[in-house]
Amino acid sequence: MSPIRCCAFLFGIIFFISTSLFATDETKPETKPIDPTIGSWIFSGMVDNESGEKYGYFFEMKRQGDEFHAKAALIDGQTNQLVFFYEDKEKIEQAASLDWHVGRSFMRFNPINDSWIFGVKGKDKKGFNFKVDMLKQSNHSNETLVLRPGVELQAVQTSQLNGHIQVDEKEQFVTGNKTWFGKLALSDNQKDPHDISTTFCRLSDDNGFYSANMKERDATSAAVAGWLDPTGNRVKMSQFVSIKSLDNEQCVLNVGLPKLTLKLLNTLKADGTSHAIAGFSKENKDAFCFVTEQSFKEKATV
Repeated sequence: MSPIRCCAFLFGIIFFISTSLFATDETKPETKPIDPTIGSWIFSGMVDNESGEKYGYFFEMKRQGDEFHAKAALIDGQTNQLVFFYEDKEKIEQAASLDWHVGRSFMRFNPINDSWIFGVKGKDKKGFNFKVDMLKQSNHSNETLVLRPGVELQAVQTSQLNGHIQVDEKEQFVTGNKTWFGKLALSDNQKDPHDISTTFCRLSDDNGFYSANMKERDATSAAVAGWLDPTGNRVKMSQFVSIKSLDNEQCVLNVGLPKLTLKLLNTLKADGTSHAIAGFSKENKDAFCFVTEQSFKEKATV
């Protein structure tokens, strides 16, 4: 083969490969993460005001397609009394990506600085607004667990929280060292309803644990749990957390390993809220837990 024909042949091969690569880039659109249309987002923990007074809180946003359900509360750590509760539902046909307003509640994620802002502003100005920093997490503080095919739980121990609460006429600035962030995500191919119970607890020494329970035959992990120390390192923990009601207001939460028993006063009973527990431990006032049972119905077909 002459040098001219050889060069032409090589040029043709290079041109074919390069044009094929460019064609592949054009036909394959960039893959971007999609917010789950079925699932829930939960924040729970404790905050302190400038006087050192402690409050427990939770914020829950549940999504079932275009139906949204928000629930939030503040509990006084000194008296273990419910000082603020909010619940509302709303249908949002064209929901923005992780920027939702349900009634007087709101939740949005800022990907630029990796932070969440959420809260409730009631008609009487009571409520709270918090910003949670998701940065500077250790490698052990972020876990995604498969409860069953298509059902995942992400549990994250976040870093600094700051914001404001208002339980009377005066607004208070508050901060928190650690916050639990739990995300349940269900894929669209779920054909059956699911009942999932989750527990998030923070202890006085900045340790914390979470658990999830899903009573289904095909569950990959019917019960999962995790314990994280203040630095985000895992502590060996039994995978099942038992909760037993003593009366209309009290319940006992037991962990086998590390051995722990918390007697909680459920402040939500007075508000008539079912399938949820939120309160401080009587034996250890600085331990706060939020337990909720959520039901995700069958996805309606269009």
